[in-house]
Amino acid sequence: MGRKKSFNCTVQVAGLDSDYECPIDKTTKGDHLFDQVCDHIGLAEKEYFGLRYIDEKDGQFNWLEGDRSIKRQMGKAPLHFYFAVKFYPENPTTLREDITRYQFVLQLREDLLKGRIQCSNPIHALLASYVMQAELGDLHPEEHEVAYLSDLKFFPKQPPELRQKIEAFHRKHVGMTPSDAEFQYLDNVRKLPLYGRDMYQAWGDEGQAVTIAISAWGVEVFQNNRQMHRFVWPKIISIGFKSKKFSLTLRAPSEDDYYKSTTIYFKCGSQRAAKRVWKVCVEHHAFFRLKEPVPLPKNTNFFKIGSKFRYSGRTQHQARNNESVGVREQPSFDRVSSKRFSLRVLDSNRKSMLIDDDAKKEPKSPEHPVTPVEPAQEEKKEDEKPVTDSQEPDQTQKEDEQAAPPSQQQAEPEAVETQ
Repeated sequence: MGRKKSFNCTVQVAGLDSDYECPIDKTTKGDHLFDQVCDHIGLAEKEYFGLRYIDEKDGQFNWLEGDRSIKRQMGKAPLHFYFAVKFYPENPTTLREDITRYQFVLQLREDLLKGRIQCSNPIHALLASYVMQAELGDLHPEEHEVAYLSDLKFFPKQPPELRQKIEAFHRKHVGMTPSDAEFQYLDNVRKLPLYGRDMYQAWGDEGQAVTIAISAWGVEVFQNNRQMHRFVWPKIISIGFKSKKFSLTLRAPSEDDYYKSTTIYFKCGSQRAAKRVWKVCVEHHAFFRLKEPVPLPKNTNFFKIGSKFRYSGRTQHQARNNESVGVREQPSFDRVSSKRFSLRVLDSNRKSMLIDDDAKKEPKSPEHPVTPVEPAQEEKKEDEKPVTDSQEPDQTQKEDEQAAPPSQQQAEPEAVETQ
């Protein structure tokens, strides 16, 4: 018997100087490759991260599914992946290991540099000063040149005068360790609007352009740079998609009025886009709201047309209760220079998240969104129901325009039931 054919795929890890390469077999599953990357980094709290790749059909990012073969998800080589934060916890300072927090800092620096997260110039300067403290330590004029910030870029449209503010803040961090500086960085970023939002463009029921933001808190809808709706996970009964439409069914004001629930629809650029938004919602709900993922039951109906999907990774609850994390010897690592990091991001080695299937461009983030409710103000239920059975109809199937009650929504192909 001959050897199985292998092909090289390049996995790019955020913030590192070079890409990580490894040969994989055509039957290799996503989890195997992801574990190799995490081992290469020395990462134990890996549940918050994932590998992304660009969908050749529409140029958008997809998350690599761990329980499926890479070949079935991506097709032909060469294969290129992007290591990134997939799930942003409400408070990233609770992450237990320095290397995990450092990887989060790199991701958030990229988010700020790309304009996915926005803030005022004073906050920009404060955040940059923590980066410099972690990288260089205390500011000593005799060691650091006057123009030590001149070639560094932390944010889009960075004004020259911002360097003076960064230096002023940096002088105040005397004695702060790299770990403490990164802790302060995370503690400040998590309070910014749009922190932890995975954003997608769509259209409302009247054809208005909207942005759907998915996060640990739930689903938000922005229009014209303003937050119009915020649906926390406990208020969402089901999530579905059909053809180009993505839907949310919301709980009725009274628990006794189940059939008075409301279903709202959003139109995406394509069926692929609608399914992409749906899958991200399903995974976020499972990761942040369930104690553990529930396996997808086997389909006993041979003639049933469609596909099924459930989140197959570990949940945040499981990650927080992993006793092996935090007690091991902490891995040593070198922090990448800010100049090299910014060049890496701006030179498109770290491709921007694209969410507009038609325009093929990165949408503008809302400039003045409503500050999200802190997690402590929301009801937290760890024993919610998992994703239910789902089926995706043939693309030629006629779409029902009227929403049926959730128990009758056979036309709504894929949904997650919550309680």
